[in-house]
Amino acid sequence: MDRESRPQKKTGPGRPRSFDREIALRAAMLLFWEQGFDGTSYTDLTRATGMSKPTIYATFGDKIELFRKAMTFYAEQATTVYQEALEQPTAREAVEACLRLARGLHYKTGEPFVCFLVQGALTGSADTKELRAELGALQRQATQLLQKRLEQGKRKGELPSGANTKVMAEYFTSIVTGLSVQASNGASTRDLHQVIEMAMATWPSKA
Repeated sequence: MDRESRPQKKTGPGRPRSFDREIALRAAMLLFWEQGFDGTSYTDLTRATGMSKPTIYATFGDKIELFRKAMTFYAEQATTVYQEALEQPTAREAVEACLRLARGLHYKTGEPFVCFLVQGALTGSADTKELRAELGALQRQATQLLQKRLEQGKRKGELPSGANTKVMAEYFTSIVTGLSVQASNGASTRDLHQVIEMAMATWPSKA
């Protein structure tokens, strides 16, 4: 996959501090996505952000705090994109749009969409237990949003009256996670599309 180019180490004197901070945070986010928390060193972070280690500490805190800020930065952007997908005319179209997002990259920016949360959730050191819990909470929020959209569709008659929207939301969230892992591991668009088609084939019939 193509990665967004890294920021230059020097920025224009007229740029506001918040702008430079956002560039550095975006660079850190992409690095954590590519290498995971445990696989990312301070040397990697200084090269990617153009900041010295003391500046990283002063601006973001330690590596755990930097990851947390990158996660929050990502979640704020991703939530908007996810909600746009859920606004499709029908519940079925909304679910399929979410699955397509999980192929790996934001269709406009080329940055990770679901992949960042999945990659972060897979880091396993004892020091990151709290981070993993926070990542899990973000994923549960996404599942709840999906269930809410399925409930809307159910009320409109798009799903059988007995459809279990909680189980459906958990099922499709699991598919999203699997697609994200496969996408980050280099699966082809064709293979991912076939998985999406198979998942959508399980959509309950109203008959």
